[in-house]
Amino acid sequence: LLSRVAVRQRHWQIALVVYWALLFFATHYPRVAIPGEIPNSDKLVHFGAFGGLAFLFWVAVRPRLWVAAAILIPYAGLDEWLQQFTGRFTDLMDFVANTIGIVVVLGALALHRRYRR
Repeated sequence: LLSRVAVRQRHWQIALVVYWALLFFATHYPRVAIPGEIPNSDKLVHFGAFGGLAFLFWVAVRPRLWVAAAILIPYAGLDEWLQQFTGRFTDLMDFVANTIGIVVVLGALALHRRYRR
């Protein structure tokens, strides 16, 4: 029988898998133009989406900081690069926004882990 902590951990892991799959789908679905869209506002979306991925990865996997960064930042680059094959385009600034979201969230969580003890 699983403990409550183990069950909670399993729920975080399921949430990570579902979120990561949805994020992959959303970033590879052909882009729809939105009338009245603020230029470069998608960078905030990238920041938040990949920050969310970093949060879920952190709580579901409980990795060391460098391991999380070593997995998530290259994935952000791969994700951005693959978009050119799905009717979208690769944008270096999207990758920068993805990376900043990952680094900010992982940094905050690492500080929280360190000073919580």
